[in-house]
Amino acid sequence: MKKLKLFFKEITNKKFLISISCLMLVQAFLFSFVKYFQSNYHVINYFIDSKIPFIPEFIYIYNIFYPFIFIVMYYIFCRDRKTYYNGVIAGIIGYLICDIIFLSYPTIMNRPIVDYSTLDIITGFIIKVTYFVDNPALNCLPSIHCLFCFQAMFTLIMSKNVKSSTKIIISFVLFLIILSTLFVKQHYLFDVIAAFIVFTLSNLVVYIFKLEKKLYLIWNNKVIK
Repeated sequence: MKKLKLFFKEITNKKFLISISCLMLVQAFLFSFVKYFQSNYHVINYFIDSKIPFIPEFIYIYNIFYPFIFIVMYYIFCRDRKTYYNGVIAGIIGYLICDIIFLSYPTIMNRPIVDYSTLDIITGFIIKVTYFVDNPALNCLPSIHCLFCFQAMFTLIMSKNVKSSTKIIISFVLFLIILSTLFVKQHYLFDVIAAFIVFTLSNLVVYIFKLEKKLYLIWNNKVIK
Protein backbone atom coordinates (compact mmCIF):
# COMPACT_ATOMS: atom_id res chain seq x y z
CA MET A 1 0.00 0.00 0.00
CA LYS A 2 2.86 2.40 0.81
CA LYS A 3 4.47 1.73 -2.56
CA LEU A 4 1.15 2.44 -4.27
CA LYS A 5 0.85 5.78 -2.46
CA LEU A 6 4.40 6.70 -3.45
CA PHE A 7 3.56 5.82 -7.04
CA PHE A 8 0.78 8.43 -7.19
CA LYS A 9 2.80 11.04 -5.29
CA GLU A 10 5.85 11.01 -7.53
CA ILE A 11 5.68 13.81 -10.10
CA THR A 12 7.09 11.65 -12.90
CA ASN A 13 4.40 9.05 -12.35
CA LYS A 14 1.74 11.77 -12.35
CA LYS A 15 3.03 12.78 -15.76
CA PHE A 16 2.63 9.22 -16.90
CA LEU A 17 -0.93 8.97 -15.59
CA ILE A 18 -1.91 12.26 -17.23
CA SER A 19 -0.36 11.36 -20.59
CA ILE A 20 -1.73 7.83 -20.71
CA SER A 21 -5.15 9.13 -19.67
CA CYS A 22 -5.10 11.60 -22.55
CA LEU A 23 -4.27 8.74 -24.86
CA MET A 24 -6.80 6.16 -23.67
CA LEU A 25 -9.64 7.89 -21.82
CA VAL A 26 -10.07 10.72 -24.30
CA GLN A 27 -10.31 8.21 -27.15
CA ALA A 28 -12.84 6.16 -25.20
CA PHE A 29 -14.96 9.31 -24.88
CA LEU A 30 -14.58 10.24 -28.56
CA PHE A 31 -15.32 6.66 -29.61
CA SER A 32 -18.67 6.86 -27.80
CA PHE A 33 -19.37 10.46 -28.81
CA VAL A 34 -19.08 10.00 -32.59
CA LYS A 35 -21.81 7.35 -32.55
CA TYR A 36 -24.40 10.11 -32.09
CA PHE A 37 -23.53 11.53 -35.52
CA GLN A 38 -23.43 8.32 -37.53
CA SER A 39 -25.83 6.46 -39.81
CA ASN A 40 -25.73 4.03 -42.74
CA TYR A 41 -23.18 1.60 -41.34
CA HIS A 42 -21.10 -0.46 -43.76
CA VAL A 43 -19.87 -4.04 -43.49
CA ILE A 44 -16.31 -4.63 -44.71
CA ASN A 45 -16.48 -8.39 -44.95
CA TYR A 46 -14.47 -10.41 -47.47
CA PHE A 47 -14.26 -14.09 -48.34
CA ILE A 48 -11.15 -14.61 -46.24
CA ASP A 49 -12.98 -13.51 -43.08
CA SER A 50 -15.25 -16.55 -43.33
CA LYS A 51 -12.13 -18.73 -43.34
CA ILE A 52 -10.83 -17.29 -40.06
CA PRO A 53 -12.07 -19.60 -37.28
CA PHE A 54 -13.85 -18.55 -34.12
CA ILE A 55 -11.56 -19.56 -31.24
CA PRO A 56 -13.35 -18.74 -27.96
CA GLU A 57 -10.25 -19.20 -25.78
CA PHE A 58 -8.75 -16.10 -27.37
CA ILE A 59 -11.31 -14.00 -25.46
CA TYR A 60 -8.93 -14.09 -22.49
CA ILE A 61 -6.11 -12.62 -24.58
CA TYR A 62 -8.48 -10.05 -26.09
CA ASN A 63 -9.51 -8.78 -22.65
CA ILE A 64 -6.01 -8.35 -21.23
CA PHE A 65 -5.56 -5.50 -23.73
CA TYR A 66 -6.09 -2.52 -21.41
CA PRO A 67 -4.12 -3.68 -18.34
CA PHE A 68 -1.32 -5.05 -20.51
CA ILE A 69 -1.03 -1.87 -22.59
CA PHE A 70 -0.96 0.19 -19.39
CA ILE A 71 1.89 -1.91 -18.00
CA VAL A 72 3.86 -1.87 -21.27
CA MET A 73 3.56 1.90 -21.68
CA TYR A 74 4.59 2.50 -18.08
CA TYR A 75 7.57 0.20 -18.60
CA ILE A 76 8.64 2.23 -21.65
CA PHE A 77 8.00 5.47 -19.74
CA CYS A 78 10.43 4.38 -17.01
CA ARG A 79 13.05 3.19 -19.49
CA ASP A 80 12.94 5.76 -22.26
CA ARG A 81 10.94 8.99 -21.89
CA LYS A 82 11.55 10.38 -25.37
CA THR A 83 10.50 7.16 -27.08
CA TYR A 84 7.47 6.99 -24.80
CA TYR A 85 6.34 10.49 -25.80
CA ASN A 86 6.82 9.50 -29.42
CA GLY A 87 4.33 6.70 -28.87
CA VAL A 88 1.86 8.94 -27.04
CA ILE A 89 1.74 11.71 -29.63
CA ALA A 90 1.59 9.20 -32.52
CA GLY A 91 -1.20 7.38 -30.72
CA ILE A 92 -3.21 10.58 -30.30
CA ILE A 93 -2.80 11.44 -33.98
CA GLY A 94 -3.80 7.90 -34.91
CA TYR A 95 -6.93 8.12 -32.77
CA LEU A 96 -7.91 11.43 -34.40
CA ILE A 97 -7.53 9.85 -37.85
CA CYS A 98 -9.70 6.95 -36.69
CA ASP A 99 -12.42 9.30 -35.45
CA ILE A 100 -12.46 11.05 -38.82
CA ILE A 101 -12.88 7.67 -40.52
CA PHE A 102 -15.59 6.66 -38.06
CA LEU A 103 -17.56 9.81 -38.90
CA SER A 104 -17.08 9.64 -42.67
CA TYR A 105 -17.35 5.88 -43.16
CA PRO A 106 -18.93 4.13 -40.14
CA THR A 107 -18.74 0.34 -40.08
CA ILE A 108 -20.38 -2.49 -38.18
CA MET A 109 -19.36 -6.08 -37.38
CA ASN A 110 -21.77 -8.97 -37.95
CA ARG A 111 -20.83 -11.49 -35.29
CA PRO A 112 -21.53 -15.20 -35.74
CA ILE A 113 -24.08 -16.99 -33.57
CA VAL A 114 -22.19 -18.55 -30.68
CA ASP A 115 -23.27 -21.94 -29.33
CA TYR A 116 -22.57 -21.32 -25.64
CA SER A 117 -23.53 -24.89 -24.73
CA THR A 118 -20.21 -26.05 -26.22
CA LEU A 119 -18.18 -23.67 -24.04
CA ASP A 120 -17.16 -23.86 -20.41
CA ILE A 121 -19.03 -21.54 -18.04
CA ILE A 122 -16.24 -19.00 -17.52
CA THR A 123 -15.29 -18.65 -21.19
CA GLY A 124 -18.93 -18.37 -22.22
CA PHE A 125 -19.60 -15.76 -19.56
CA ILE A 126 -16.63 -13.60 -20.59
CA ILE A 127 -17.68 -13.76 -24.25
CA LYS A 128 -21.24 -12.74 -23.34
CA VAL A 129 -20.01 -9.81 -21.26
CA THR A 130 -17.55 -8.69 -23.96
CA TYR A 131 -20.22 -8.80 -26.66
CA PHE A 132 -22.76 -7.07 -24.38
CA VAL A 133 -20.41 -4.18 -23.58
CA ASP A 134 -19.54 -3.76 -27.25
CA ASN A 135 -23.04 -4.16 -28.68
CA PRO A 136 -23.67 -3.35 -31.42
CA ALA A 137 -20.11 -3.71 -32.71
CA LEU A 138 -19.74 -0.30 -34.35
CA ASN A 139 -16.73 1.62 -35.69
CA CYS A 140 -14.63 -1.44 -36.35
CA LEU A 141 -12.50 0.07 -39.12
CA PRO A 142 -9.76 0.77 -38.17
CA SER A 143 -9.42 -1.45 -35.09
CA ILE A 144 -8.51 0.62 -32.02
CA HIS A 145 -7.22 -2.51 -30.29
CA CYS A 146 -4.86 -3.24 -33.18
CA LEU A 147 -3.84 0.39 -33.66
CA PHE A 148 -2.65 0.67 -30.08
CA CYS A 149 -0.96 -2.75 -30.19
CA PHE A 150 0.96 -1.74 -33.32
CA GLN A 151 1.92 1.54 -31.66
CA ALA A 152 3.02 -0.06 -28.39
CA MET A 153 5.01 -2.68 -30.29
CA PHE A 154 6.74 -0.08 -32.44
CA THR A 155 7.47 2.19 -29.46
CA LEU A 156 8.96 -0.73 -27.57
CA ILE A 157 11.12 -1.84 -30.50
CA MET A 158 12.41 1.70 -31.09
CA SER A 159 13.56 2.06 -27.50
CA LYS A 160 17.30 1.55 -27.06
CA ASN A 161 16.94 1.00 -23.32
CA VAL A 162 14.93 -2.22 -23.46
CA LYS A 163 16.52 -5.67 -23.76
CA SER A 164 15.94 -7.58 -26.99
CA SER A 165 14.50 -10.56 -25.11
CA THR A 166 11.95 -8.28 -23.41
CA LYS A 167 11.00 -6.74 -26.75
CA ILE A 168 10.40 -10.19 -28.25
CA ILE A 169 8.24 -11.43 -25.37
CA ILE A 170 6.08 -8.30 -25.13
CA SER A 171 5.75 -7.99 -28.91
CA PHE A 172 4.61 -11.61 -29.07
CA VAL A 173 1.82 -10.93 -26.56
CA LEU A 174 0.79 -7.79 -28.46
CA PHE A 175 0.70 -9.83 -31.67
CA LEU A 176 -1.56 -12.38 -29.96
CA ILE A 177 -3.92 -9.57 -28.93
CA ILE A 178 -4.09 -8.45 -32.56
CA LEU A 179 -4.90 -12.03 -33.63
CA SER A 180 -7.51 -12.29 -30.87
CA THR A 181 -9.55 -9.48 -32.44
CA LEU A 182 -10.03 -11.79 -35.45
CA PHE A 183 -10.47 -15.08 -33.59
CA VAL A 184 -13.19 -13.77 -31.24
CA LYS A 185 -14.92 -12.05 -34.18
CA GLN A 186 -14.57 -8.51 -32.94
CA HIS A 187 -12.98 -7.37 -36.20
CA TYR A 188 -12.61 -8.27 -39.84
CA LEU A 189 -9.19 -8.66 -41.45
CA PHE A 190 -9.38 -5.31 -43.24
CA ASP A 191 -9.97 -3.58 -39.86
CA VAL A 192 -6.53 -4.81 -38.81
CA ILE A 193 -4.94 -3.74 -42.11
CA ALA A 194 -6.54 -0.29 -41.81
CA ALA A 195 -5.18 0.01 -38.25
CA PHE A 196 -1.67 -0.68 -39.54
CA ILE A 197 -2.06 1.95 -42.27
CA VAL A 198 -3.25 4.56 -39.74
CA PHE A 199 -0.42 3.62 -37.38
CA THR A 200 2.10 4.12 -40.20
CA LEU A 201 0.66 7.51 -41.20
CA SER A 202 0.54 8.84 -37.64
CA ASN A 203 4.17 7.91 -36.99
CA LEU A 204 5.23 9.52 -40.27
CA VAL A 205 3.58 12.76 -39.16
CA VAL A 206 5.40 12.62 -35.82
CA TYR A 207 8.72 11.90 -37.54
CA ILE A 208 8.38 14.60 -40.20
CA PHE A 209 7.39 17.37 -37.77
CA LYS A 210 9.45 16.04 -34.82
CA LEU A 211 6.40 16.34 -32.58
CA GLU A 212 7.71 13.93 -29.97
CA LYS A 213 10.73 16.17 -29.31
CA LYS A 214 8.53 19.24 -28.86
CA LEU A 215 6.17 17.40 -26.52
CA TYR A 216 9.07 16.05 -24.47
CA LEU A 217 10.65 19.50 -24.07
CA ILE A 218 7.37 21.20 -23.19
CA TRP A 219 6.43 18.47 -20.73
CA ASN A 220 9.78 18.77 -18.99
CA ASN A 221 9.76 22.60 -18.91
CA LYS A 222 12.61 23.01 -21.37
CA VAL A 223 13.03 25.57 -24.11
CA ILE A 224 12.42 24.37 -27.68
CA LYS A 225 15.30 25.29 -29.94
